[in-house]
Amino acid sequence: MTQTYSNEEVQQILREATMIQKDDYISPEQLQEIAAEVGISAETLQKAEKAWLEQQKASHKQAKKRKEFIRFHLIPYLAVSIFLVLLNLATTPRDFWSVYPILGWGLGVTIDGSGICSKNNKKIDRN
Repeated sequence: MTQTYSNEEVQQILREATMIQKDDYISPEQLQEIAAEVGISAETLQKAEKAWLEQQKASHKQAKKRKEFIRFHLIPYLAVSIFLVLLNLATTPRDFWSVYPILGWGLGVTIDGSGICSKNNKKIDRN
């Protein structure tokens, strides 16, 4: 009785093999040879590589948006919020008015950040 593997198992085995392999990189020619050995056509490999490159590009773009959000929205919000609380405590400690601008601005930052930090990216068409 011969052992058979599902596509997912093949992916896991190949991923493990590449982790064990001494070389850090596989050339495009080697990739084509591997694909041919497991019965993947050159055309299918090209489509897969193109989809992977698009995913990488989208991932880098998303990471850049997150960094910009933190730099231009979140850090100023936190700094101004701390300033407002300190100003509030120094001037009118009995009336905690700083909570209103902090909550209002925080709502805007939260709405803006939820769109940027969500994990729902556009699905790439694999056809």
